[in-house]
Amino acid sequence: MENNQTDIKPAEQNEESIFSADEFSLKGYDKHIRQARNAIFTVAGLLLVNLAILYNTVPAGYEYIWLDFLIWGAFITGFIFLGFYTKKKPYYAIVGALCLYAAFIILNAVFDLSTLYKGVLFKIIIIVILVKGINDAKEAQELQKNFGQ
Repeated sequence: MENNQTDIKPAEQNEESIFSADEFSLKGYDKHIRQARNAIFTVAGLLLVNLAILYNTVPAGYEYIWLDFLIWGAFITGFIFLGFYTKKKPYYAIVGALCLYAAFIILNAVFDLSTLYKGVLFKIIIIVILVKGINDAKEAQELQKNFGQ
């Protein structure tokens, strides 16, 4: 018996969808992503206000004010960058913001343990908003990738 094999060609990569890219929108996902973006910018703004208060309340002769400005400036810049990055990659930006916020809370707790319970309601609200935004951002980002937007 001869072994006649036919070449099986893979299915074409041009799979058609019942949805067009024009019909696609992030309407259902946009609410939590927008709330997370606003929370990220809110944290950056509050850190900036806290930095201004810190600068005005520092005693004269404090030598390490530059270090405080450097650390707080890095966190503020990071939050602003991640806030704008939510437009391109919302999932990665929100996860990054959540990690950055956790790092900020931990760093503050290392220097002053009482900061853990100061503003605890605000911290919980920010974390909840970011966590709610993560799931929707992941789904929206995958949909964007699938539609090539």
